[in-house]
Amino acid sequence: MDLFNIDSETVSVLAKMDDKDLSSLSTTLDESTMDGDIELNIYICFTIFRKTQSPEKLQQAIQRTDAWNATLAMDHPDRLRRRQIGDMLLAWKNQFVSVLVSRNGYLNLLGNIFRSRFKWTHSIDNLNRAVELAKMAVNATPQSNPRRAAFLLNLGITLDMRFERTGSMDDINHAVEVADFSIKIASPDDRGLSWMSSSFAHILGRRSERTGSLDDLNRAIEASQRAVDILPQVHSHRAVRLNNLGNLLGKRFERTAVDMAWLSNLGSWLSIRSRKTSSIINAVSQDHPDRITYLNNLSNCLITRFYHTAQMNDLNRAISFLDGVVNGISQDHPSRILCMGSFAKSLLSRFEKTDSIDDLNRALSSFNDGWNCHTASPSDRIKMAKGAAPLSQLLREAHTDKQHMLAEFSSLASDSAAACLNAAEGRIKEEEAYDALRFLELGRGIIAGLLMDMRVDVSDLRQKYPDLAEKFVSLRDELDLPADVRRFPSHSGDMVGDWESQAKRRREADQGFSELLPIIRTKPGFHNFLLPPTRDELMAAADPDPIIVVNISSYRCDAFLIEHYRIRVIKLPDLTLEDVRKQVRDLRSADMTSILEWLWEAICRPCLDALGFQTSIDNCPHVWWVPTGLLSQLPLHAAGLHSQGSTDTVLDRVMSSYASSIKALVHGRRHHSDNPSQSPFNQALLVAMNITPGINGNRDLQYAKEEIDMLKSICSSLQLVPVTPARYKRNIMESLRGCKVFHFAGHGRLNPVEPSQSCLLLDDWETDPLTVGDLRDHKLQGNLPFLGYLSACSTGSNKAENLADEAIHLVGALQLAGFRHVVGTLWEVSDSHCVDVARVLYETLHEGITDTAVYRGIHRAIKRLRDNDVESVEKGRDGILVDLEAKARVPKSFYWVPYIHFGV
Repeated sequence: MDLFNIDSETVSVLAKMDDKDLSSLSTTLDESTMDGDIELNIYICFTIFRKTQSPEKLQQAIQRTDAWNATLAMDHPDRLRRRQIGDMLLAWKNQFVSVLVSRNGYLNLLGNIFRSRFKWTHSIDNLNRAVELAKMAVNATPQSNPRRAAFLLNLGITLDMRFERTGSMDDINHAVEVADFSIKIASPDDRGLSWMSSSFAHILGRRSERTGSLDDLNRAIEASQRAVDILPQVHSHRAVRLNNLGNLLGKRFERTAVDMAWLSNLGSWLSIRSRKTSSIINAVSQDHPDRITYLNNLSNCLITRFYHTAQMNDLNRAISFLDGVVNGISQDHPSRILCMGSFAKSLLSRFEKTDSIDDLNRALSSFNDGWNCHTASPSDRIKMAKGAAPLSQLLREAHTDKQHMLAEFSSLASDSAAACLNAAEGRIKEEEAYDALRFLELGRGIIAGLLMDMRVDVSDLRQKYPDLAEKFVSLRDELDLPADVRRFPSHSGDMVGDWESQAKRRREADQGFSELLPIIRTKPGFHNFLLPPTRDELMAAADPDPIIVVNISSYRCDAFLIEHYRIRVIKLPDLTLEDVRKQVRDLRSADMTSILEWLWEAICRPCLDALGFQTSIDNCPHVWWVPTGLLSQLPLHAAGLHSQGSTDTVLDRVMSSYASSIKALVHGRRHHSDNPSQSPFNQALLVAMNITPGINGNRDLQYAKEEIDMLKSICSSLQLVPVTPARYKRNIMESLRGCKVFHFAGHGRLNPVEPSQSCLLLDDWETDPLTVGDLRDHKLQGNLPFLGYLSACSTGSNKAENLADEAIHLVGALQLAGFRHVVGTLWEVSDSHCVDVARVLYETLHEGITDTAVYRGIHRAIKRLRDNDVESVEKGRDGILVDLEAKARVPKSFYWVPYIHFGV
């Protein structure tokens, strides 16, 4: 009881009162908003519980405490004590489980409480605990218990919430599974069946958004339709159900071909909206929180129909609705920014038809207003900036220290850099080139950058200034959360109070974050905390070898040339974004000659000429390539006119390496030993998957064992001890911690939809695959290995266009885990020639285990293969199940092309 700030005289008076008087006093305090009254009410409820063991009073105390804490500012001096009161009450609830309710009901209720705590604390620990308790509630409920269906759905909702926070596909898949089962076992007479069907539709819709599954979307529509049909015509929740169904129908229409069937589908959708106009929008009060949502959704579907029918009446009606919404919605409302975006886009659409300058000005004003919604999430604000991408000034303002939110916007960084260069007058100055490059660095490799920042910048901050680090993480997590007012249909609750509280917290967190970063950057050694490299750091990264950053955008395409003494830009007039898309598509048809020649003329020749690398010499210089977007799927290092006797090729002029960003280079060099040969670790972890279970067809790799045997034979001359553990994920992960070299020879499997699930195929790959995500998150504490060599197909490839800048592939994952150098491949490779490439590289390491030896070795290997022009191409090392997908083969004369090197 010492946690409560209640004077001793009041405590003494309350102790003498009977239960009835205490309850009466508590009731008089229920509506008070004063902190002192709220705390006294909580204390009285808890006192009654202590006297009577009443679970209702304990629950009342807990709910009152949660509401009290929900509005608390992040830096409130009383935050810790008030949270401790909540924790103490939960501890009492745990202690009196047998008194409160049945075990399964208690577990379900306690899980809901932890889920609620997550909503205002944003602590993933609370959400994990909520999932655990929801699972326990299900397991404690007999199959015949009618409450089992509700408990299962509750588990699905909680898993979906965790999926939204973590992105775990396991969570969303499990959520769909348990929610589906809950519907199947629910009684047809269950009063909550409409809510259950609607929630199931929401979860299916969420997975469909992530995977692109039309089947999930169709199932979501069916479930949402059931949720509507179950309710009577006059029901308080019918509006919510119709709104959800309309949204799902709209998504299906947008994702399918426009034919008569789908136009009919759109007609059904609009019909629902028309009914809602009279039966819902007019039925709810002007200040009802859902009114804004309904009007915005109705406007969006009218705009969609306008895009397909060109009926100006639809567009005018949409603008009229949205005009009323944006003028009536408060500045702090969480939906304001979404409405502003819809309004701006509809005005721009009308401007394109009518050339009305007034519409254009209002649209740009709306984008600006949206950008200035500081209570909105950074991602939504950046969308507003992206909507006005041609305006370089607005894009300049999009620069924010919350750069990790840019991962959702695949082209914003490249477009920002292009807009900055377009804004430059005349010849681009070095300062202007640096500004544009800085934008590019901010928005690329966000996932990798976030991990690097968390593992280095934030961990360093935590060691030296733990209080600042804790405050930084707390504020960052608050801003990271999506500004969802209602994730699931609500039956009660003060939604206006909810979003006001949320807006207040986000506004305070935004202000606190903006104030905290300058404080951190005043500390010694943290002047560049979470910022991209400075100009001096960029030029230092190009010493001694220049860096070529190729930026592609729909506005313009350029190469940034970074040397140890200057930064400059050359425009690439023969390069366009559409050209890059076409060449990536042509990879499937294997027209490699034209691709390599186009890369040479459009990109590589101009860059190398500008750097003075115009002739072929024996001791080639070395360059770093940093391609952006889809260009990362193309082999810049192999570009050229590869005819007999030609030296107009990258391979004949320079040795090539790749980096995901300049920041990755700076980070890698800062945190690796300058002398890798002095590492105390000397193990070579060797894995040969010559036979892989579960691969259909004749997919055995006869040369994989030969490759590993060859490496074993030369390990001693390199002062390496070969290690060959069991070929299971757990064994490999454990062995990585003590290795200096990791060499994998086997199948790789690319996941084009979810690149973090691309994997190396071990003996247990079907049940526990070794994925990009596993390696990326595997921080090798105390040992930063020298070389990772992935002799498998597509280990350096990421086919997800919207994540093309993120280096989410096996090569990038090993780098993030701590490897200094990684050799991988862009696509399928020849089994037999993998042995040749590996042999040449490791023989080069006899010259010294150095950075130069690695990129010189891979350069020698692929150049020797090209020059020898060996024509036999046998089985590849692509782990795609052959009965599920057909694979185009690379021409025989270009089997040397896909090998790539990433390093520091």
